[in-house]
Amino acid sequence: MGRAVAAVVGAVGARGGAGTSTAAAALADGLRRSGRRVVLVDLETRGGGNDVLLGVDHRDGPRWSDLRDARGAVDGRALADLLPAWRHVPVLGARRTDPVLLDDGVVLDVCSALADACDVLVLDLPRSVLERAGAGGTEQAALVGACDTLLLVTPLDLPSVAGAVATADLAARLGAGRALRLVARRPAPGRLDPWEVSDAVGLPLAAVVPWDRTLAARVERGEGPDVRARRPLGRAGAELAAAVGGAPGGRAVA
Repeated sequence: MGRAVAAVVGAVGARGGAGTSTAAAALADGLRRSGRRVVLVDLETRGGGNDVLLGVDHRDGPRWSDLRDARGAVDGRALADLLPAWRHVPVLGARRTDPVLLDDGVVLDVCSALADACDVLVLDLPRSVLERAGAGGTEQAALVGACDTLLLVTPLDLPSVAGAVATADLAARLGAGRALRLVARRPAPGRLDPWEVSDAVGLPLAAVVPWDRTLAARVERGEGPDVRARRPLGRAGAELAAAVGGAPGGRAVA
């Protein structure tokens, strides 16, 4: 991935099942509503998580498995125009019936191309990217270091807080220390306070994402998260968009 034109915002969970994809989707829609051109990229290429979550799994358009040979000069604008869209946000993810393990160079080249085609590139980062990068096993560490803002999505429970501390340390070692922000995700079964969690993890609090009791049913109906402006997730998306709005684009990736 070369020098990005877009601001690059990543989201990663403090643990599995943290709600990172929902937070990333809310952020992407909040940025779109603020007038930004946004592309949302799901970097979990081994399953159709975002395709199903957002209800775009039956829509036409390229997925990661169609890009396995995309190397070098990829036309990001043409690709963005072809991607399936959720609420007018182009989404690149995996096809649920065609999971794929991609060469790191393909992922970096495609993300770099898409960063030339938008104002903000939102990366939904699986924890495996950080874990393998921390072990020296992937070039995708460059994506972590490229983030102008890296959102650490943390459920409000003690195991997640412990995971957030460890994940923040790993992300800092990968070059994202100054970019890190905490996103607290409700519910809080033990009544943990988001601002106290922010202090405990040592990161500024970007937003609090509410628990949406309608999400599971909406996903089953193929509707995706309810991020309309007046809904709780929509308000959280606007808050996240405001929190990352000042992030400058164009960080270099080694």
